Amino acid sequence: MLNEMFTTPDGMLSFRYPTGWTVTPTLDEGYRDTIRKAWTLTDSEGQAVLGLHVRSWEAPLGTAPLTTILPQGPIPGVVDGLGMPSQAVVAASPGQDLDANGGLHYGMAAGTGADTTLFDLRWGNDYLLSFSGGRELGPNTQVDLKAEAEQFAASPRFRNEILPIIQSLTASPPPAPGELTISCVGVRFTYQNLVGITCEEAKSILQTVLDTGRPLGARSQVTADHECYEASYVERNEGSPDMTCWALNNEGRHRHVVLEANFR
Repeated sequence: MLNEMFTTPDGMLSFRYPTGWTVTPTLDEGYRDTIRKAWTLTDSEGQAVLGLHVRSWEAPLGTAPLTTILPQGPIPGVVDGLGMPSQAVVAASPGQDLDANGGLHYGMAAGTGADTTLFDLRWGNDYLLSFSGGRELGPNTQVDLKAEAEQFAASPRFRNEILPIIQSLTASPPPAPGELTISCVGVRFTYQNLVGITCEEAKSILQTVLDTGRPLGARSQVTADHECYEASYVERNEGSPDMTCWALNNEGRHRHVVLEANFR
């Protein structure tokens, strides 16, 4: 039962999902005229199932070939660049190289279900939209990719849980150029590249480090959980964010960047 509803902060995209599952913002990045946003849907056991991604349009790069494409029915709430309802699809790929691991892919595709940019749907003239997931299979010389795709497409996990979520996605008419902006804005900073945290958590982390952290070197401040670094003038001119914060492990070492922020 899809009892929960997720809607992006701008209200343009939404989908339904089961109670006990979680949607987490995983990317909110803007640089010059480029925007990238992402949210990850995780099931009750903590497994990532689907990712919703929006990014500024760019010419598609070469991708691994798809040897099996299995359309699974329309997604009524999303139209493709030709105005057709988009399609839910299961596909398999051998990867880029001989003896590479094959991959199982599922998600939203253009209305034909056979576009070469299968899981990147053109959203107006300026953005790409995807709602997809997948998993790695064994070496492509040892795995029957078609059989794997057919078995997954027929499985209760896909038919009863994942497919209804994909088909529940709705998208409003695409935003105008420049209308889609970074959504996390505070009093002093705009925030981007949030990893596993909400906008409010990002604001709290940076403020706590600035208020209570001990100095470390010329530009860093540190608490037990986070380190935040203020870029130099030269680093900013080279494209670095004004502030970068890392999550720390028990030994005080960097685990990963948890947020980036720029002065308003």
